[in-house]
Amino acid sequence: MQKKLRLLLIISILLMQTAYSKSIPLDNKNIHVIGAVYILRSPTKLFYKRFSEKILNMSDSVKMFNTYTAETTSGIIIEFKTNSSFTHFTFSPEPGGNEGGFFRVLKDGAELKTVSFRTPVTQNVQISLDSLSSEKEAVYQIILPSYSNLSLTNFEIDDNSNLVTYTPAKRKIYLGFGDSITHGRGQGGSSYFTYPFLLSQKLDMNLYNLAIGGSKVSIPIAEMSKDLPKADVITILIGYNDFNGASHTLERFEKDYREFLSIIRKNQPKAKIFCINLLYTKKKENQHTHLTPEDFRHVIEKVVTEYQASENKLFLIKGDQITSAENLQPGLKTDAVHLTVKGAQLFADALYKEMAKFL
Repeated sequence: MQKKLRLLLIISILLMQTAYSKSIPLDNKNIHVIGAVYILRSPTKLFYKRFSEKILNMSDSVKMFNTYTAETTSGIIIEFKTNSSFTHFTFSPEPGGNEGGFFRVLKDGAELKTVSFRTPVTQNVQISLDSLSSEKEAVYQIILPSYSNLSLTNFEIDDNSNLVTYTPAKRKIYLGFGDSITHGRGQGGSSYFTYPFLLSQKLDMNLYNLAIGGSKVSIPIAEMSKDLPKADVITILIGYNDFNGASHTLERFEKDYREFLSIIRKNQPKAKIFCINLLYTKKKENQHTHLTPEDFRHVIEKVVTEYQASENKLFLIKGDQITSAENLQPGLKTDAVHLTVKGAQLFADALYKEMAKFL
């Protein structure tokens, strides 16, 4: 009897909640997206891409990355303000990579809830925030996962509330360019554990993470930087896949890195650019080319040093000197290059310490 009464009570609560909820059109301008500039809004879907359709549609041999991976997110935040007693969200998988991962929800800057989902993502992901105080308006942030591609397809609040007319605080801009290390491989699909996200918090800047797992130096991405917000700080950590691949010579890498850096500077004239050479890695040599990580580090150092002769906002960070085996999984047969959660934190701390000398 008690079980039946409990069940009836739960059903009644759910029915009351449904009866007093309302859907927010997803093209509402008080739903803010931070960390992406290519945003598609309709009443039934809010979608955000880190890269333009023009670039995504190029051949892999031109853009030097895979679209499947590039369509996934990293570091994107959805932000809004309300005094609703509850908020419910539905995120739906889109084409592209959809690995398992984590959302994190903040309320007025403090962690409120973490929601995990498993791979592969074939069904909607639900996030429910219940029993919220309706006495005071609060700012909510949903930090989207990395290595997943999920659009917002439903947003409900209680019928007595609305989204508040709200503009997020203006913050400086940080752009992070790179490959899987910057994208967030090794942090379990949690954007908030990636080194660029941690660094953006230390810098008190909005992050635009333009890294793609598996990418090499990409001239189209450099050209796309003209579409991005004018940055205050840029980091470039690229080159491991150029070293690890079988087709890239040092001459080609140097040519591509020079062009990449020149275009970024042209499109982002006021930013302080920090070029990070290859981090510590367990891989000592490419078995096909017999090149080493140190060969690629020397190229980056050479290019940056030459540019510094006529450039006072360009800096070299020797990534191998501020990372070690402690940043990686233990054991020689484990991942040779990707940071663990602890490793990403250590790297963010060390990188910020180096960058702070010039900020």
